[in-house]
Parts: sequence; C-alpha cells; structure tokens
Amino acid sequence: MTEQVTKLFSLSADGPEMAAALRLLVGFQQELKTGHIAPKWSLEETRRAIEQLDLSAPVGTEAALGETSHLMENGDLLSASARCFGYFNPTAAGPAILGDLLAAARNPQLAVISHAPASALIERRVLGFLCEQAGWPATSGGHFTSGGSEANATALQLALNRANADYGQLGIAAFDGPPVLYASADSHLAWIKIARSAGLGTDAVRLVPAEVGRMQIPELCSMIEMDAKAGRIAVMIAATAGTTNAGEIDPLSECAEIAAQFDVHFHVDAAWAGALILDPSRRSLLSGIDRADSLTIDAHKWMSAPMGAGIIMIRQPELAGQSYSVATGYMPAGDGQDPYITTNQWSRRFIGIRLWMMLRSIGIEGYQKLFDHHFAMAALLREKLTAAGWTLHNHTGLPVILFSDPGDNLDSQKIADRIEQRGKVWLGRVDFDGKSCLRACLTSYLTGPEDIDLLLAELSLVHEELR
Repeated sequence: MTEQVTKLFSLSADGPEMAAALRLLVGFQQELKTGHIAPKWSLEETRRAIEQLDLSAPVGTEAALGETSHLMENGDLLSASARCFGYFNPTAAGPAILGDLLAAARNPQLAVISHAPASALIERRVLGFLCEQAGWPATSGGHFTSGGSEANATALQLALNRANADYGQLGIAAFDGPPVLYASADSHLAWIKIARSAGLGTDAVRLVPAEVGRMQIPELCSMIEMDAKAGRIAVMIAATAGTTNAGEIDPLSECAEIAAQFDVHFHVDAAWAGALILDPSRRSLLSGIDRADSLTIDAHKWMSAPMGAGIIMIRQPELAGQSYSVATGYMPAGDGQDPYITTNQWSRRFIGIRLWMMLRSIGIEGYQKLFDHHFAMAALLREKLTAAGWTLHNHTGLPVILFSDPGDNLDSQKIADRIEQRGKVWLGRVDFDGKSCLRACLTSYLTGPEDIDLLLAELSLVHEELR
C-alpha cells in the first residue's frame, strides 16, 4: 500500500510527467512571444469544456497536465504575453518561477520562525534590503502578502492602532468619532473593500479630488479640516505611486508634510511603481517615499515575480504586533517577530523566495536594465503614436501610456474590443480626466520594438475598419 501511495503522489526526475512538463514550459516560451492573446473560446465554451470532465475518474498526471494546459491555452487571456499591453501583470521571470517551484516542493510553513528558520530569515533579509533601498531606518520591517489589497488592508490596521491604543481591544468603539482615511479619487478603490472589512464602512474613505491623475493637496487639507469640525477622526493619508489607470504619482512629499501636520499615518500604495526603489537612476520619481510610515509594493508587477507576491513595508514594526498579536497554547515559542503574530495570515507560503531568487540571480543591476528597457519601449511607443496622429492623454514619467483615436471620433472601447477579437495584441480601456482612453502598459521583459510595431499596425488596421 505504501508503494502504491508513493507512486501516486510522487514525481520522478526521469518520468513521463516531468518530460511532459518540460515540453509544455519550453513550448510556452514561444507562445508568450507569438501566441494568440485573447481567449479563443467564449466563456460558455470554456464552462462546458470544464463541466463535462468527470473529476471522480482520474486520467493520470501526464494526461491531466496536458488537459489543463489545453483548457488554459484556449480559455484564458495570455496575460504573460510580450504583446499584452493592457495591465500591470508582466511575464514572470525564470529565477522567480524556479524559486516558486522550490517553495512548492519543500512546502515550508512560515507561521513561526522555529518551523522554517532559513525561509523566514530569507524573507526578513529581503524585506530589510527593500527598506534600505527606500531610505528607511534599519529598524523597519514588514512582511509578504497575497497582493496589494492585503498589504493596504494591513496599512489601515496599523493606522488605526497608531491612532488609538485601545483599538485592538475595542475596535472602532475606541474612537470618539468615525475614523476616516484619505486617498485620491484616482486611487485603487480596493480602499472601499478594505474600509468595509475593517468595519468602518464606505463613508470612511474620503476621496480627494485629483487633477491630471494626481491628488490635490489644497483639497486634502480642506477635507481634513472640515471632517475634524464634523467630528470625524483622520487616521491615514494613502498616497498612490503609479495609479492603476494612468501611472500617475501623487505629490508624496507634500502628502508627508500634511500627514505630519495632522499627526496621521502616511501610507504609500506603490503596488506597481514602488519597484523603482531598486533603480538608483530613477528613485527620484518617488521623492518623498522615504517619509512613508508604510509602503505597499507588488513583486508580481514590475519585479516580474509570479502572481500573489505582495509586500507591506512598515517603518514601526511594533505596530504590526499591536494589530495582529495573539497568544495560543499550541504554537511554539518564537522570537516575537513570527508572522502568525505580526500578520493577518496564519499558515504562510514562502512567497519571499521569488524576490530572493531574482535579487540573487540578477541583482539591482539586472532590474535597472529591465527598467531601462521598459522606459525605452515606452518612449518608442509614444513617438510612434504621436507620429501616427493618436492623441496622448497622460504625462507620467512611467511606462504607461493613455491615448485615443485621432480627433476622438472613435470610441476607445470599440477599438479595444476589435483589437481583442483579432487576438494579436491586447490593450486596456480606462477613463481618465473625463476621457475614454486606450491604455498600454510596458511591463514584459519580452516586449521589443517588433511588438510595438505590431501594436501600431493593429491600431491602424482597426482604425480603418471602424471609421
């Protein structure tokens, strides 16, 4: 019986399953450059293909691998493609993928340091290095999360505990008035979900007017003052570095000044653009980030890690303990920094290995080359769009470009839909500054001038079709 179970659940280095997996991975590399990007099947076709499978009847690992790959190839958007320009999820890099495989195989449990000292300390070393790159003191800390939303939710818990020492025990009842937070109207509206989950409600999210995608400081000050008169209690200012729709950066230094003036927690949601703390030549784009009390970065965006690698960096790590610490009789003694008492999660995957592998493999120099490449491709795309008569709408220094039909005669959504139907490239569609815009993000290390040329050719062709 033992041998039968072992055979069912194990992998062999020279077995057919491993050979099949390697063939799929090698073939997928070519697909990332030239494959059809939009789902080939309709949602209903995909649903039928999945629902007709009998999960009680196993087909074996090799067949299951091929079957699942086939479902994903035909039913999913190829978001890792060099020609998928629609959003910020890039092509995952080889070293990070290998690290993720190693973590999956060894499967360490990072809830407490005594169960996986090496893995836990690797994560802490990476986080300490990131804090150093952000210009923070050596006493800073943080942890890995499932993504930016969890990281931002953590920031709100830190802010509430900082604002009122009794919050951990009494919740919002500890406050003399409703706690509120301030974010740009162009920020990621995960803040709405976060406020609801924290028991504050939607009204606690005070959206500050934005101009050309950036939070307006006079309006921020005015709103804080008016809210104070109305009995509301400011607990956090959440600035954005790299807005989701347009890649704009809020005035971080000014936000830091206002946070200091009103004695509130200053958080920066830099899920995408925060990666630039690893680029000495462009770190000035994030001027003021060194003054943040907490900072969100997604390694699965511009750092090219596989999905699900968020980061929350914390200037005062003791706030994390105040937010999440519990005492149990079934957990071994740790060192006071154990993730089960400093984070919202308990059982924890070894997420940090993805970024560790990238840093050990390519280092800051490698990331700087990646950023150089993306900025160059963005400059090329802007140049070609302008030469072809398309209208540019955002002016961020980051490699994300909003544009629309020359003369704004054609609906951007219709253009995006037709581009998707053709399947050669993929664009986003967003509202920005009162305009419906197409969005191109440069995030894949595979994207080259030939992909920019193909995008322009597709735009020209679709433009002629829809005129």
